[in-house]
Amino acid sequence: MNTTTEQNTAAEPRARLRRFAFAAVAVPTLMVGLALPANAAELTPIAEALDATLADTLSSIGAALDALGLAA
Repeated sequence: MNTTTEQNTAAEPRARLRRFAFAAVAVPTLMVGLALPANAAELTPIAEALDATLADTLSSIGAALDALGLAA
């Protein structure tokens, strides 16, 4: 057996999960960054969406780690 292939196969879901988590946080963060000249009333809905997205992402990552038997 080739241990490199086994390691790559085992690491692939984690890498995909990291990319998904990065995208889930990066896109709303970019939206906030582009909206910096806006006032607080305009940023509140974006901040709430970012907060909800981040909470969902962290919850999904925790559930995935629990399913794999790893500590969150």
